Parts: sequence; C-alpha cells; structure tokens
Amino acid sequence: MQTPSYRRWITLAIISFSGGVSFDLAYLRYIYQIPMAKFMGFSNTEIGLIMSTFGITAIILYAPSGVVADKFSHRKMITAAMIATGLLGLLMSTYPPLWVMLLIQVAFAITTILMLWSVSIKAASLLGDHSEQGKIMGWMEGLRGVGVMSLAVFTMWIFSRFAPEDSNSLKTVILIYSVVYILLGILCWFFVSDNTHPAEETTTEKKTFQLSDILSVLRISTTWYCSMIILGVYTIYAILSYSTNYLTEMYGMTLIAASYMGIVINKIFRAMCGPLGGLITTYSRLKSPTRVIQLLSVIGALTLVALLITSAHPQSVMVGIGLILLLAFTCYASRGLYFACPGEARTPRYIMGTTVGICSVIGFLPDIFVYPIIGHWQDTLPAAEAYHNMWLMGLTAMCLVILFTFLLFRKIRAANAGPENAPSLTTEAPGQ
Repeated sequence: MQTPSYRRWITLAIISFSGGVSFDLAYLRYIYQIPMAKFMGFSNTEIGLIMSTFGITAIILYAPSGVVADKFSHRKMITAAMIATGLLGLLMSTYPPLWVMLLIQVAFAITTILMLWSVSIKAASLLGDHSEQGKIMGWMEGLRGVGVMSLAVFTMWIFSRFAPEDSNSLKTVILIYSVVYILLGILCWFFVSDNTHPAEETTTEKKTFQLSDILSVLRISTTWYCSMIILGVYTIYAILSYSTNYLTEMYGMTLIAASYMGIVINKIFRAMCGPLGGLITTYSRLKSPTRVIQLLSVIGALTLVALLITSAHPQSVMVGIGLILLLAFTCYASRGLYFACPGEARTPRYIMGTTVGICSVIGFLPDIFVYPIIGHWQDTLPAAEAYHNMWLMGLTAMCLVILFTFLLFRKIRAANAGPENAPSLTTEAPGQ
C-alpha cells in the first residue's frame, strides 16, 4: 500500500531532524567549550580528549552501522537510538567526572553512529524509488541543517537568560537537548516504517541480508566510486571550516565579522543548499544526482582556481567572501546529494545500509587527515603559503570528484540503456 505523500514528507522531516540534532551533545564543545571548562571542570586538553574519543569510536562504527541498517528494524533502531541518546544526556547534565564523560562519548557513538547513522539514511532512501533519491537526500540534508540551526539558536537564547556564573545555564541546555531527543524518539516510533521492500522492487531484490554480502558490497565498483565522491566533497567541507581563519589572516577581517561569516557558511548555507541540490536534480534537465554533483564539482574547481589566484594577491575582501560562499554552495548542495548516488546506481535495497556504512568509512576519512595537515601548515608556514596549500588540497579533491562522478555516471548510463540488465550494475568487481 502506497504511503500518503504528506506522511512521507512528515516522516522524512522527523528522520532528518533526529539524524541532525542527535550529534549536538557529542559535539557540545563546538559552541560551549568555555562553559564546559568552567562548569564541568575540564581542561581544554581534557575536552579535546573527550572529542577525540567520540571521533575514534565513530570511525570504527560506521561500517557496522550499515550492517545494522540491513539486519534490524528501522523503527526500533531509530526510536531506541534517540531515546538512549536522550537518557545519556540526562546523565551528562549531572556534570560527571572525566572517566564517566569518556564512557558517555563512547555510548554516544554507539547510539548516533552504530544505531542511527546508516539506518536513518536507508530509512529516508526507502521513502522513494531510485529516480527520487536526489530530491529525498537533498531535503534530508537541508532539514538536518534546519533542525540543528533551530535548536542551537533556541538553546543559545536559553543559555543567555542565565547569569554568567550560574552553572545551571549549561545544565539547562543539556536537559533541553535530552528532552528533544526523547520526544523525537517517540515520534519516530509512530512515523518510521519498516517497509524495507517497496512494491516497485523486483522479486530479485527481496532478499534478506547475509553477513557474506559485506564482501559482495566491497566487490561492487559503484561502492568505491560513491565512496571517493563523498571523500572529495567532504574534504571541501572540512576545508571550509577554516574560512574564518582565512578571512582574518589574509584579508584582515575582524574576528567578529569573520565569525558571522562562519555562521552563514556553516549553518545557513547548510540548511539552504541541500534542498537546492535536490531541486536542481528534480527540475533541471540533468535529473541525475551524479551529474549534478559533477557540474557542481566543476564549478567548485574553477572557484578554487580563483581562490588560489586571489590568495597570491589579496585585495578585495568581498571577492574573497564571494568565492568562499560559491564554494560553500557547491559543497553543501553536493553533500545533500552524495548519498543519493548509491540509490541512483540501483544498489539493491537489502544491502543499501552496508553500502552507506562502507561509503561513510572511506568518505569521512578527511576527518582524520585534513585538520592535522592544515594545522601543521598554519603553525609552520607563512599564512599565504599555508592557505595556498589548503586550496590546492581542495582543488585535488574536486578533481577526484569530477573523475569518479564520470566513472559512476558511465555505469549508470550503461545500466539504463538496458533496463533488463540494471541489477548487473552492482555485481561487477572494481576492476571491471
């Protein structure tokens, strides 16, 4: 029975909000590092240790999260993940000692990565067929951004209502997040479906996942193509986090003004550009998420060439801002589409979660190498040379995206040319 359109979009909104805000307590340092040190009694080094504990555990759990998405009930997993994350938040609000906080971070990684990450992406992808993946994933990324931005603004407003020395300020913020998580978990129970075999799928796809299918996923060429596309786009995403530093050091922009630009780039653009990528896919002649990412990566590459040129002779700060905003648009629009690529490649639904998990492990590797490399350049090189190297790294990443979108679309076009052979798209070895 077809899911009503309005219910489908409500479900997508709930899944997206849940997947977006679920990380906010694990990444509490991003906004509240000073209050964490002040009220929770941690040093900056200890806060860094807390963050790295989550990051290392997350990298380990991305691949298993795909298996979870293929083996278990989506409704039960998302509901349990959100409620468990909320309960962990309640424990966090007691301002526990460091060893307990480290355990909480490991538990956060289990609930948000192992139980929720691939499950939420697969559950969203199942709300439409392969032709709708760009629209669905674009709106998912945008709605995640809206949820994160809205809750962040609300909690910051609540935090500001307290006296500066009142330790209940941070406690209240943590409690608000915890309650929102639990409420979202309850909503997920009523709206998320376990319809893992849509009516339009052929009987050949109505298989149950076996652990041996992990090796099958690794042998699929499109898994590697999608992974490299994500890695390239995510490298740009990581590089954009240095926009504030770049504008202050290269153009002499004030820290406050550059920080506002950081909010525009990292919050507002994230909420806007994901849906825009989906709209381009839906209503333009391109139709294909892979082709749209390819076009965006070409624009991104040209923008990076312009940044390399202007960085050598920085003059107009407005030109610098404009180029960074254009690069941010191409990045966030691509982020809204890159998990549509496995669906467009007609990856069988019974291994979609595992595919997402493996793509996440490879695609999010920039979290490990981008920050220390750029940090080393900032510490050891003149600013102009450090940022020249940074934009060069970004240009290399964009060229990677252009190459692998070309290879992926060639596979998709070959499959679409003969619909009866479509399943073979995902049964080839990488070397074929």
